[in-house]
Amino acid sequence: MSVVISPNPPPASAPEAPRPGPSPEREQPAPIRGSPPQHRRLRRVARAVLVCLIAAATVFEVNVATDPSVAGAPAAVAAIDRTRGATPVMIAPSDRIAQALVASEDQTFYSNDGVDDVALVRAFWGFVTGQDLGGSTIEMQLAHLLFPAVTDGFWGRVRRVSLALEFDTHFTKAVVLSMYLSAVYFGHGYYGIRAASLGYFGVSPTQLNWAQAAMLAGIVQAPTALDPLRHLGAAEVRMGYVLQRLVQDGVLTPTQATRLQQSPLGLLRAPFAAR
Repeated sequence: MSVVISPNPPPASAPEAPRPGPSPEREQPAPIRGSPPQHRRLRRVARAVLVCLIAAATVFEVNVATDPSVAGAPAAVAAIDRTRGATPVMIAPSDRIAQALVASEDQTFYSNDGVDDVALVRAFWGFVTGQDLGGSTIEMQLAHLLFPAVTDGFWGRVRRVSLALEFDTHFTKAVVLSMYLSAVYFGHGYYGIRAASLGYFGVSPTQLNWAQAAMLAGIVQAPTALDPLRHLGAAEVRMGYVLQRLVQDGVLTPTQATRLQQSPLGLLRAPFAAR
């Protein structure tokens, strides 16, 4: 019997490695897209604000370089008073007229640097909309009193800001207040607090009572319309506003303000030689 020896079967070939190719599961790179519209708008706004700030800084620097010298302000006040037959006075911060004026015109007077930022924005918006919303500090009002030729119009208002800052740097608050009260118009032909005190009440500025001080402090907002000898009702309404401001500042109590509102003012009907 013969034995047949079969040859070894060929080894099984290894499975062929898969060829590289795109895998449906491989993460595809995200397409490059532009910035979202809101981001582009924010960047445009930021650029516009930056340009405005640079322009404002440039204008401010030009203004400072070309502003009238505030060092001559006391002489300018004296010249105004000489022209109008008035007399400059020195008012103490504790005087009633000083407290009434600050309460009604510039409550941040003793803490600001000549400019009240919040009030300044309000004043700018009032200028844009054609409404008088207030906002001028006493320093800014003084700048307009002394240098009207360069403080009118939109850019003139910008110049008032630079001048106000210079006033605050060069003078004490008491001096600024005294210059303002010595030059401002109080209606009925009375320029300066001394002329107004004597003309309306026959007393010096330091002798004014609270009601009289509130009346005079209120007049400066609209001297002709609030002239108490011609428009007493309107002047009394404004006086009431000033008294309430003094209540808010803690200078007067509500009871005192009510009593003062109802008390006789002692207005002089005959002309007084306020010289």
